[in-house]
Amino acid sequence: MTDSAPDPLVPYEPAAPDGDGGALGDGDPDGHRGEAAAPERRSAQRLALPRSPVRDEEIAATETPFMVFTRLAARCTGSRLAVLVIEEASGLQVHAVSGPAQGMTQGQMLPVSILRAQMSRRRRMTTEIPDLASDPTFARAPAYERNTGFCAYAGATIRNQANDAVGVLFLLDREPRRYGRDVLVTLSDLARAAGALLAMQREALPSEPAGIDALTALPGRQGLERYLEQATMDATAPAGATVGATSGAALFRIDFGRLATLNEMYGREIADRFLKQAADRLRTLAPIPGFLAHLGGSGFALVAPGRIGASDAEAMALRMMERLREPIQLETLELPLRPSLGMALCPADAQDVPGLLLASEAALAQGKLHGDGRHTRASAALIDAYTLSTGLEQDLQAAVAQGAFHLNWMPAIDTATERVVSFEALVRWNRPGRGEVMPDLFIPVAEAGGLIEQIDAWVLEAACREAQSWEQALGVSVNVSPVWLSHGRLARLLRRVLDETGLDPNRLQIELSERKSLGEDGNLRRELSQVRAMGVRLALDDFGTGYSCLGTLGTYPFDQVKLDRQFVAALGHDRRAEAITRSVLQMVQSLGMTSCAEGVETEEQLAFLDAHGCEEIQGYLIGRPIPNLPEKT
Repeated sequence: MTDSAPDPLVPYEPAAPDGDGGALGDGDPDGHRGEAAAPERRSAQRLALPRSPVRDEEIAATETPFMVFTRLAARCTGSRLAVLVIEEASGLQVHAVSGPAQGMTQGQMLPVSILRAQMSRRRRMTTEIPDLASDPTFARAPAYERNTGFCAYAGATIRNQANDAVGVLFLLDREPRRYGRDVLVTLSDLARAAGALLAMQREALPSEPAGIDALTALPGRQGLERYLEQATMDATAPAGATVGATSGAALFRIDFGRLATLNEMYGREIADRFLKQAADRLRTLAPIPGFLAHLGGSGFALVAPGRIGASDAEAMALRMMERLREPIQLETLELPLRPSLGMALCPADAQDVPGLLLASEAALAQGKLHGDGRHTRASAALIDAYTLSTGLEQDLQAAVAQGAFHLNWMPAIDTATERVVSFEALVRWNRPGRGEVMPDLFIPVAEAGGLIEQIDAWVLEAACREAQSWEQALGVSVNVSPVWLSHGRLARLLRRVLDETGLDPNRLQIELSERKSLGEDGNLRRELSQVRAMGVRLALDDFGTGYSCLGTLGTYPFDQVKLDRQFVAALGHDRRAEAITRSVLQMVQSLGMTSCAEGVETEEQLAFLDAHGCEEIQGYLIGRPIPNLPEKT
């Protein structure tokens, strides 16, 4: 008989209250027949079969330690289904499922009312119900438990050292069946062994109360680091174990993207319950030996020690993500977990604890960057990029305070005369100890950290001051963040800088990217009108990439539209792109504005743009950004 194709690792889904517990069928090899049932409160839990099957060839890399008990139970008893559930902080969790796949339905409900009634009997070890339809407890169960097609039940309670019920190992069949004493003895023995294994698992956790998170009952970062110290020593112990070795300990970092939103939308209580269930779901995935820690917020870490190969780690990650994509249900709320996962292997990716933590953090950051539901393996390139970004905001704050930026200049030429008509000021930053950091990396950090206005002000002042020193009265373009418009401070900033530098306002062009919203109509119209009244030109940059709207061009006083390089790159080999570009250029001309094409790299692109009325171009065809302009500019 083969093991079941339902997945052993997906937990229950809580939902509407279950039925009251009551009298159960008899059958106890320890002699406790006929014991009266304790009063049973209504349970607010649904418990379902896992939703995705485990194929036999996947079991070695992905099974939970408790699956050995369900596999033995199914094989030794010939039962249709063997399930092992354990009580966690948020309720019963399915830790293992085994049995033939035929006739099983993914997500099928399990009899929580029976399980709760069995666990409430302190003296009884096992329960047998040959025909569920005749059992009074099952008769009072909710319809979603009764209408699953299961007809017979036998279970053994899993107890801890204090003799408290902590779970159940049970069988279900689709035909009425009297299991008999031998089956119940087998379940009893397996349940005792499962209880011993569970005790070993829980004793492995740090014993210091200060090291355990009160909400999730999991150790924190200190406990994780202590465990990793031993795990990395074991992984690197064999002679010649070095970075790049094929197997070792695996560290998985998991983060759930819903916690902050839940806190804002539903309050602290719902967010805490969500986190509890997320922690309990991760418990069902933790190997033994193994380690699970809560690192604060929605961050967790799971360690699989021993000799884990890259393919095994990948298989474990895939199975984890598959299970973690199942939503959590709290009363009427169905809440997706939105997991992201990063993994690193020791010694393949790092040989010590700090290195392994850094590698897993880098992988997790990359996974989160691409959106919820991604998993990523650490690599040298990812670690380097993450190291570069770590502490970026703090270094950027120091750079703002010190004015530690410099400008590069990108020329723009008139397509008719092929003469330079202006230069665009591009901000650059050399990060101490790191070298030059590109704007597409530090500008988003500056925006998120509230530093972008200070950087914009520095760039504007430096660009206007340098332009005032040029021999030729060429134009100068400066990009500013739309946040200036929403705060209503752009016109005031321009007046101050122009007064201080003495630059003719007619030489200055302010560029606003349409990659971000320009703000509310009232503030936007007022600010742009004030800027335009000063004689400063306005350009809509990156046109065609974000918040494109004909109303924007027709309503607000822009002087120029700058076509994004995606239009230009397709010229010469994409007829539809050429048609769109022609239409945009004609529209801009009809509105009385000029156009400038960015990213021009070939003569063919220049010829097309010139032929269709594009007045200015920028791009590597005419020159790259340079830090110093010729003296006679």
